[in-house]
Amino acid sequence: MGTLTFTDRIKKARREAGLSQNALAEAMSQILDKKKISRSAIAQWESSKTNGIEAANLLKATRVLGVTPDWLQFGEGQMRAKQSRFPSSNSVPLLSYAQAINCMEKEEKENLSKIGLDEELARIASPHSFALVIHDTSMAPIFRPDDIIIIDPTVVPCPGEYVVAKLKENKDKKEVLVFRKYRPLFHNGADGFELVALSEDWNKIVVHNRGEGEIVGTLIEHRCKRRIHE
Repeated sequence: MGTLTFTDRIKKARREAGLSQNALAEAMSQILDKKKISRSAIAQWESSKTNGIEAANLLKATRVLGVTPDWLQFGEGQMRAKQSRFPSSNSVPLLSYAQAINCMEKEEKENLSKIGLDEELARIASPHSFALVIHDTSMAPIFRPDDIIIIDPTVVPCPGEYVVAKLKENKDKKEVLVFRKYRPLFHNGADGFELVALSEDWNKIVVHNRGEGEIVGTLIEHRCKRRIHE
């Protein structure tokens, strides 16, 4: 097989990530400067008429697709980095919902309770990762009250993944935090998303634009206690 072109490489990385052109565009639109990227832009990059993309979009694409910038742009080095993305840490802070809403700085988290990570998770969890305790039954029966979830704000969610989102509630615009299943909205150029509860007793939440809410982070681990049936 001959040397892969830029077009070949971005198409290969997207397909291996299991993303459609729409899904890749939506995911890239949610990180860094959150500038809107269209499906047609992805199609253009995957056409034979282009040799690369601008630096900002290159960085976004590599983060979403999990490939190295040198490989994607120039075909040099390894497709995926052998080293972990982040310095290893064997624990993450356990935050309250209010603390997670306020996006506490790392320095403020040092005195909080910690949740230990196993070696594999410690290699991939970013320094911004944190733990939350489930408080309601919206995600039952998979996630129940007192279960612990580990959330990484640097992981861009794919459709169907579980996320923590910050929402503006009612007229007073008070911010609340929810844990739900993520479903992006692609139709009619929308940049919103849906938050779906697993329990049928809880309503679906539709976020039409970023003024109504935003994704805080994506689930990277779920811990639950053994259920004892009486």
